[in-house]
Amino acid sequence: MALTPLIPQDRAPGDLQDAVVELMRLDAALYANTPQPLRLPMMNLLRKVNSYYSNKIEGNPTLPADVLGAQELSTDANANENLQEIKRHIEAQRRLTDDPIDEVEICTKGAISRMHREFYEGMPDEFLDIKLNEESETVRLVPGEFRERSVKIGNHVPPPPEDLGTYMNWFEGAYRLDRHHGIAPVLAAAAAHHRLMWIHPFMDGNGRTGRLFTDLYLKAAGLGGYGLWTMSRGFGRNVEAYYAALSVADHTRKGDLDGRGELSDSGLMMFTRYFIDTALDQVKYFSSLLEPRMLTQRIDIYFQQRQKSAFISGNGEVLPALRIEAREVYKALLYHGDKLRAEIQDLLKLNERTTRALLLQMEKEGLVKRDGRKPVSLNLSRHSIEFLFPSLW
Repeated sequence: MALTPLIPQDRAPGDLQDAVVELMRLDAALYANTPQPLRLPMMNLLRKVNSYYSNKIEGNPTLPADVLGAQELSTDANANENLQEIKRHIEAQRRLTDDPIDEVEICTKGAISRMHREFYEGMPDEFLDIKLNEESETVRLVPGEFRERSVKIGNHVPPPPEDLGTYMNWFEGAYRLDRHHGIAPVLAAAAAHHRLMWIHPFMDGNGRTGRLFTDLYLKAAGLGGYGLWTMSRGFGRNVEAYYAALSVADHTRKGDLDGRGELSDSGLMMFTRYFIDTALDQVKYFSSLLEPRMLTQRIDIYFQQRQKSAFISGNGEVLPALRIEAREVYKALLYHGDKLRAEIQDLLKLNERTTRALLLQMEKEGLVKRDGRKPVSLNLSRHSIEFLFPSLW
């Protein structure tokens, strides 16, 4: 077994190296320029965006409006199956954030099995019965366990099950982050994404698991702004290009000038370029979306429309009037952080009753969060998201 693990930094063309450096710069700037109180709400929103696109790639037709409400979905097995997938994917991301995998362990068999298990564990039985052929023969998928059958995906025949242990051991050694420095971790992220897909360790769920892996790997690789932007959005907005890039990297070596491994080095180079270009496109999009001046302008327009009862949500609902002072509350929470109700009352110069009523309406609409006597905090409501963050879906 021999696979080229990644395009080494000293072999990467100058323009590719420059692109990686630019990605790292833009990622750091995005994190620094995003107001601290907005970071957590945005990262929570991006889990939903991530889930929408990662599942869309696999054929899930759930609409964005339904994705935004997926976490309130019943866990009843009779509930919408597509929404159940979305819900499980969002929850898997949350658990992997709340109980993170050590950065050095991300590439281990145990860690990758956990990513798969986080998505599938607790799924109704019908999600776990994987159809093998036209005769409807099925096999039961066990969350987190590597496949015990040979499979074929399109034209690609992944390694047989008896070789998975060897390949996954190689994968761990090739991509351990403590072995890569400079721009190499980002180049490794691109290669690791393809190689994990190519190995195809599970009977099902390899795509979503691979993208969860890439999310964790990029964050651990030093891209501190990751989570304020997402690769799955880039992959999912042009699924055909994503699959084509993966397919090119699947090609076997074309002679002695195309590397020394099983697979084509030129194919890996093309996929690496695709991956970095996609990352740059996404970080630029989210940087423009969260640019302070334009974001403030959209906030102003949103609350002006709300004051006039002129705001119509994406589903045609006319939202009730909201006092213009709500704009000042929102901006204060956005740019200065959580505030006590008394502080908000002083800011607005309103009496206690009016302030309480305003905050209650904002809470009901999901614009703020309140918890007893704790400070009021910023929240992103379903109807504000579609206006404040255009073209997100």
